[in-house]
Amino acid sequence: MISAKPVKSLGNNLGQGFLTSPFQAPLKAWALVPVFAILSVSVGFGAGFFQFGWLDSPITPVLPIILFVFPSMLEEAFFRGVLIPRNILASGHLKAVWSVAISTLVFVLWHPFNALAFNPTAVPLFLDPWFLVIVCAMGVTCGYAYVLSRSIWVPVIIHWAAVTVWVLFLGGRNLVLEL
Repeated sequence: MISAKPVKSLGNNLGQGFLTSPFQAPLKAWALVPVFAILSVSVGFGAGFFQFGWLDSPITPVLPIILFVFPSMLEEAFFRGVLIPRNILASGHLKAVWSVAISTLVFVLWHPFNALAFNPTAVPLFLDPWFLVIVCAMGVTCGYAYVLSRSIWVPVIIHWAAVTVWVLFLGGRNLVLEL
């Protein structure tokens, strides 16, 4: 029998995170975005993941919507909304740091697992240490944003913007087109 407590906790955590507007987020919730962008651009161009160019595909107009749902909303709902308690700051900064660190570690490990288990064409990219550096930076940025904003929409927006720019303008792997 499933206990009602985890279900209620999940509803309070994730449900309230979806109900909290990103427009109410304090400005400092977005503070790591420029750091993430600089690190990602440096690593991405340095490792050859990024190349300027427009994605020319019949589904390009709908890709932003698809990328909003997966990976952005679904991954952030789990890796931030489920793994990080919404009110973690009330337990102290150290617990918040640990929650973000654990969430980020699971997020980083998810990418190689995803490639090995479900998407073999992504193996070279998703197992590349430099790509995982970018994933780690995104995990920390999104975790920090969620802890401070208590809105799941803030990390969803960050994740979505990064992946959309990468796929549409920087030669990113478009896993949707490979299905």
